[in-house]
Amino acid sequence: MLLVAALLAGCGAGHPKISSIVVSPATATAVISSQATVHFTATANFDNHTSRQLTVADGLTWKSSNTAAASINNDGTATCVATGTTTITASAPSQLVVMVGAQISTNSPIVNGTGMLTCT
Repeated sequence: MLLVAALLAGCGAGHPKISSIVVSPATATAVISSQATVHFTATANFDNHTSRQLTVADGLTWKSSNTAAASINNDGTATCVATGTTTITASAPSQLVVMVGAQISTNSPIVNGTGMLTCT
């Protein structure tokens, strides 16, 4: 019973909210002929002036604005497939509510951060 109460208290109000996300590297270039990949990371800056790297467990998602040029997987690794430039976007809910079964449920706004990838 105490464990359940502690888990519920840990998911409630009073937790810091993500105020911004910084994607690193901010800009990158990869050569298509070598099928090079670029690993992006997303660091959350919280409203209590702390920061930490985000993961999929935090609700982090990645997106490439130009999938004809590059794709990106769930761990932030982008792979160039054609010449072009793409915006890499990391997104996460500003406040998470973790539910039993490792499912993430939230009704909070989504916070985004971006980086640029040029495929040559």
